[in-house]
Amino acid sequence: MLHIVLDRSNSIPLHLQVRNLLRNDIFKGTYTEKIPAEHELMDKYSVSRATVRRAIRTLIDDGMLESRQGLGTFVAVRPIEEWLGNLSTFFDIIGERGLTPDIKVLKQGIVEAPQDAAKIFGVSRLYETIRLRLANDTPVVLETQYYPLEIGEKLALLDLSNVSTYDVLETELGLNLWEAQQTIGAIIPAAEEKKLLGMTAEPSCALLSKRLVLDHDGNPLEYEKSIYRADNYAFRINLTRRRKL
Repeated sequence: MLHIVLDRSNSIPLHLQVRNLLRNDIFKGTYTEKIPAEHELMDKYSVSRATVRRAIRTLIDDGMLESRQGLGTFVAVRPIEEWLGNLSTFFDIIGERGLTPDIKVLKQGIVEAPQDAAKIFGVSRLYETIRLRLANDTPVVLETQYYPLEIGEKLALLDLSNVSTYDVLETELGLNLWEAQQTIGAIIPAAEEKKLLGMTAEPSCALLSKRLVLDHDGNPLEYEKSIYRADNYAFRINLTRRRKL
């Protein structure tokens, strides 16, 4: 087994360092069912049994692991994977994994547009919606969406809880969602964002997705900035090597 040297001069306690490494291994797929026994982890990280047990306990409390009497400790939560390349809805993604999706509206209304959104739409005021997406009652995504006011006026008349905005835009408003441009990067979420997402681990990192949805003529319809919990959400894409003719 590969031995890992922990940073004993680090202000982060050893049990939290072990927890972070175990969490990363779960996310990367190193452990998909059962994690190694306590004595193996003690040897791998050169720490005491008490340190290993505290690390495991924090992951159990976070819902990532579960202890089964007489059998060991098993992975309880696997990252939700979203395939990039098409405009799938949250309900499609979560439903395919056999989980129960839920979307709660936290706030909506006309706001002064942030600089990036103002530049995209060419106006200073936009309609904003802030929603929290959950899977099996666990928060996974905090999304903020911006729309032109003419679209926002119509959205204000609708209940946006537990609905796909793509379905609303196409079915209810008759808009044509043609293509999307998306970037994904890592961020350290703010305290309120961590609270809403139920992120208790320190340090915490999240994924920020910025997606601009355009119509057939290239007009912006929706600009979404979503914060994903990096411990239970991942993005996948198929890549094909371009061959020279």
